[in-house]
Amino acid sequence: MNIIGHKKIINLLDRQISKNRLAHAYLFLGSESVGKFTVALNLAEKLTGRNSQKINPDLIIIRPEEENEKELDSKKKKTTSKKEIKVEQIRELQRQMSFFSENGKYKVAIIDEAEKINKQAQNALLKTLEEPNDLSVIILITKNDKKLLPTIISRCQKIKFGPLTDSEIEEWAENENIFLGQEKEKKEIIFWSMGRPGLILKLIGNGDELEKRKNIRQKIENIFNQNLTEKFSLAEEMSKDKEASRQELGLWVIFLRQSLLKKSNLNIPASKSLEIIEKIEESLEIMRDTNSNTRLILENLLLKF
Repeated sequence: MNIIGHKKIINLLDRQISKNRLAHAYLFLGSESVGKFTVALNLAEKLTGRNSQKINPDLIIIRPEEENEKELDSKKKKTTSKKEIKVEQIRELQRQMSFFSENGKYKVAIIDEAEKINKQAQNALLKTLEEPNDLSVIILITKNDKKLLPTIISRCQKIKFGPLTDSEIEEWAENENIFLGQEKEKKEIIFWSMGRPGLILKLIGNGDELEKRKNIRQKIENIFNQNLTEKFSLAEEMSKDKEASRQELGLWVIFLRQSLLKKSNLNIPASKSLEIIEKIEESLEIMRDTNSNTRLILENLLLKF
């Protein structure tokens, strides 16, 4: 398995394998699409002695499932179903992990999007973590450990995944025969990826999405030169589609974080970028969790520019 970046993490795990000092449980923490799951699969291959591209009876992968019809009926049929990891999935994991591995090596469980384990399932998982099997390893993958019980986190070795460097992204693309476009387009794709290979794959070949992000870059640069009337007019326009506004604000955060790394032409102090990022995230939380007036939220946000 070809992995670009995260060399310190891989070397750490390899040392633990060679010295027989593996943790019984790991918490892989980091942004989406940064490579956590790939590294987890790589570790599973080494521990089970099997290639992940083939059927591996010693590897269990758990992901969130949508609510079934019965559950939706009991909740008066919500308009959207909620994805979560349920207690039944954890109990099945416990059953499978109780068996010996087929080749006498490790059994490995990977729990993807672990922040979506519901409370009942977290309590069940805790029992497994409290009574580990010597030849089993559980890897929790999450972008938000704040949604996990502190007692679960305390029983895992936490490993933080950061973004790849621009040169690592280019090396990865070259090794995977991924064409990033001509020089100008390549720079734009790498900029918006924030060091996350998964985002590269979403942007390549999607000219509309890349163009949208270019326009957002220009919009943010223009906001700093707008007067109050123009800012309020922008807030009014954006408020017409709350969901689209939330998605766009998420891209604003990416742009401003990149500016902190001196990867954009935005000439504002780092303290100003951090202040605006904090305000955007606060605004997103209010828009997500309350029925507050979207236009008013956006007006207050734009006053920070």
